[in-house]
Amino acid sequence: MNNCTHEFATKPILLRRALKFHQDWIETILNVALAEVVIFEVDIDLAQIGVEKILACSRRPDAISRAVARLLPLVASVEIPQGSPPLVELSEQPPKVDLLSVFDGSHSQGRFNLEWLDCPVAMRLHRITSPVIALNLHYHSGPSSDVATVANLLITRRESADEVVRLVEDLDRRDGQPRLYVLGGRTCRVERCDWEQLVLDQSALSLLKNDFESFFERESWFREKQLPFRRGYLLHGPPGNGKTTAVRAMMSSRELSAYTIRLFDRRKDDDDLDGLFDKAFSNRPAMVLLEDLDRAFPKTGQTRSSISIQQLLNCLDGVTTGEGIIVVATANEPTILDPAILRRPGRFDRVVNFPNPTLELRQEYFRRMNPTFSSANLEEAASKSPGFSFAQLREAYIMAGQLAFERKDEISREDLLSGIISLRESVLTGSKRNSAAGFQAEPQVEVNV
Repeated sequence: MNNCTHEFATKPILLRRALKFHQDWIETILNVALAEVVIFEVDIDLAQIGVEKILACSRRPDAISRAVARLLPLVASVEIPQGSPPLVELSEQPPKVDLLSVFDGSHSQGRFNLEWLDCPVAMRLHRITSPVIALNLHYHSGPSSDVATVANLLITRRESADEVVRLVEDLDRRDGQPRLYVLGGRTCRVERCDWEQLVLDQSALSLLKNDFESFFERESWFREKQLPFRRGYLLHGPPGNGKTTAVRAMMSSRELSAYTIRLFDRRKDDDDLDGLFDKAFSNRPAMVLLEDLDRAFPKTGQTRSSISIQQLLNCLDGVTTGEGIIVVATANEPTILDPAILRRPGRFDRVVNFPNPTLELRQEYFRRMNPTFSSANLEEAASKSPGFSFAQLREAYIMAGQLAFERKDEISREDLLSGIISLRESVLTGSKRNSAAGFQAEPQVEVNV
């Protein structure tokens, strides 16, 4: 019973136990009793400075967090406790094929990453009079948790508290680069995307772009009329038709960062969703991104998420008082979405459809992929790919490129047509029905407001 109590002690108790373990060293470094220090829990992981300064393992700039990169020039010296060897995780990063890879535009192969775990690091900084100790505490939040949670701590003398607060603010300041923050997961920079890069139906593009841009331009008007300065968008349509790219364009146009949560992670609950909205509110203007809402909250009630529909509705309704919050949700098939989500006006101000591209849009997509193709070749390729999503058009073009590479030649009309045929056959081979394989009949463009 005592072991269980120890393992699942409350967070403050665990934090204080960790400090007790290093008490003598902390008091020596800071030259004060432990009772005279202040402990900050922060969102940025500054203990990673140990990889650079203790291990002298210089990493690529893209492997270092923005905060650590800004911290490096400020560090005069670092040290760790004697007899406490650093525990470092050496892991191979898998190829990026998830939500993050779509946002940051990367297509790299696996790479190794070093992560400093739980050995405290004392830093003497040029701009702060007292040393600052960074310590990561890994702990279990309770019996229902099967993974560790990390608390990033900064410890310093009380008289240096204000200096540390200003340091954290400076290290975490916005630099105009949109980022995607995954609650309890990684953070990535979002590859910039201009509205002009989107190959979408003009009515849908205009509706989304015009409403989004004018919303920010009318901020003063909203406030003068005492209207909540927030907006909600529901983007829906088959996978691979530009919903995520449109989100990137929204983020890029206003340099917004987005905060998201993995709705299908059974370890995430109502408190996590509430914390997500709080985090976005603390960093407003910001976006809350909710992916695959229809699968997470179907009208059958058979949810695959541990987050309740009521908590989702509470958060969506609560942001009406959250100034500067943009909620963007995506769905493949909104008709299966729990009607409670759409029933109340104001939860989503714009509902925009992203269907499979029409003949004209397929032709335009191929033209952008290869401007050297003649109009006749583009029209032929577009006519051979009805029902393809934009993602499938891209895959067909990649297959064409592989054929051209084998010949060490440019991509030809025959290559592209062969890629289209091969892709259709490969997808349909394992499917009895075309629609189940991701192909649909030529759609009608539809925009719902």
